Amino acid sequence: MKKLEKTLVGGPAAFRKHAEIRIIGSRKDVEQAEATLKTIPDLESLPEPKARLEIQRLIDEQSLKASILFDGNTVWSKNRILRNLEEIMQHGTLYNKEKPRYIPIGSMLRMPVVGDCVLSDYFYHFLTDCGSIAHYNKQGWVTEYPTLEDLKEFFKHNEHGRRVLDWIPSWKTDAKLIVEAIEAHLFPFKHFIEQSKS
Repeated sequence: MKKLEKTLVGGPAAFRKHAEIRIIGSRKDVEQAEATLKTIPDLESLPEPKARLEIQRLIDEQSLKASILFDGNTVWSKNRILRNLEEIMQHGTLYNKEKPRYIPIGSMLRMPVVGDCVLSDYFYHFLTDCGSIAHYNKQGWVTEYPTLEDLKEFFKHNEHGRRVLDWIPSWKTDAKLIVEAIEAHLFPFKHFIEQSKS
């Protein structure tokens, strides 16, 4: 399938006003996303943090499949990531334990085969935006963080030694919202305590 790329609002970003919004996907997905984004009043003059939340809301409400980039950075679907997180939580691992097939890499390392990963490509790419290196590919990431407990530890201390929520810049409001929801799923008691203090 040939991917189509369209720029909705163009021009170099000057103080985040008129930042480029790119839509990438199949012709049908791009057209649906473009029509949906045009329903946001004054999108091109919204500050990036507000624009990202509005775009994310529409991505999730309309189940948009096209990739949408605001000023070169992906706007993430909260629903897609949380659906995959729930699947991972049911399995207890980021790979399917019922189909344990591995690819040997050298004499010591084994990586899960592509079809056996529970971690979606979408969630994997989000994780590489949360203070993690790619670990070569998704299977390498799953090898490094194979269990739900490993994923929890990653969200407490990413590969830079920081809490993921603190690692994400404040202007990436869509990603911060997702990480807050992930933490609420992974650490429900801690989340409850923090919410009750507010």
